[in-house]
Amino acid sequence: MLLNLIDQLGPIFLLVAAGFALAKIGLIGATAIDGLTKMTFWTLIPATLFLTISANRVSELFNLSIWIAYYGAVVITAISVFVLLKTGRKNSTPEAIVLAFGAIFSNIGMLGIPIVDILFGHEGLLVLATILCIHAVSLLTSTILLLEWSRNRTGNPAAVLGKTLRAQICNPIIIAIICGIIVAASGVVIPTVAMTFFGMLKAAMPPIALMLIGAGIYGQKLRGNLRTSITGAIAKVCLMPGLVFMIGTALHLPLLTLAPAIMIAALPPGVNSVLMASSYDTARERTATTMLVATLLSVVILPVLAFTLTFE
Repeated sequence: MLLNLIDQLGPIFLLVAAGFALAKIGLIGATAIDGLTKMTFWTLIPATLFLTISANRVSELFNLSIWIAYYGAVVITAISVFVLLKTGRKNSTPEAIVLAFGAIFSNIGMLGIPIVDILFGHEGLLVLATILCIHAVSLLTSTILLLEWSRNRTGNPAAVLGKTLRAQICNPIIIAIICGIIVAASGVVIPTVAMTFFGMLKAAMPPIALMLIGAGIYGQKLRGNLRTSITGAIAKVCLMPGLVFMIGTALHLPLLTLAPAIMIAALPPGVNSVLMASSYDTARERTATTMLVATLLSVVILPVLAFTLTFE
């Protein structure tokens, strides 16, 4: 079993290490990383999600139990981190909101898809798609509304909500999910040439995304209040997956369904957490450090979870 796990996880860490090495020796710079990241975001991730969703029944995507288990854990983790940082670490309300967002927003696209695909295959990707279809919309919208309200309590929440939702409609991941649902619901047969095209993009996604993760880690430094960042990082990769396990178990979710959700919860924060901090000029260094610390912690946590969940 251990050798099988090494065979599965080994390529993941080797690809991350390869990306780090290429950045370190200067073969891939910031411009190349930015370009490849945009390519992955606009083509590889949408193609993977479209193929996964369109090949299943729509009813399998809207699984209320998965949403309760995962987003119940999200809510509890966010409230816990907010209260701790607001009271114990003396952060302002906007700072605590931004840092709590960093402790719940998983890097599902760039890191989650290749890991879940390798460990759990198509069934795991279906669970991932179920979580992802409301991930950005729910977490970004609620966080932005809370930030706007905390900064200007006389503002118009409806206007902020509308602006956020309009931005998400143009998100290629959201578009891919919607198109996949339409195809699955209508029973339209996708031409072989299109399926081959999307399949090739899906095959390219894991190695490129994982190497980009490694390249992005190179040059990152620990900045800001390290204790605060460690708090958010531990909540993200330890507390949140533990809560998903407890809630999912209480809901009697089968391990085949629950295991991918736990792995997704244990992923480090995505770049959206840093973008949120930068957009509001709030806790930028602490958020970036939270993402870095959580990424380093996940190098230990993810293999442990994979061994426990895959060979239960």
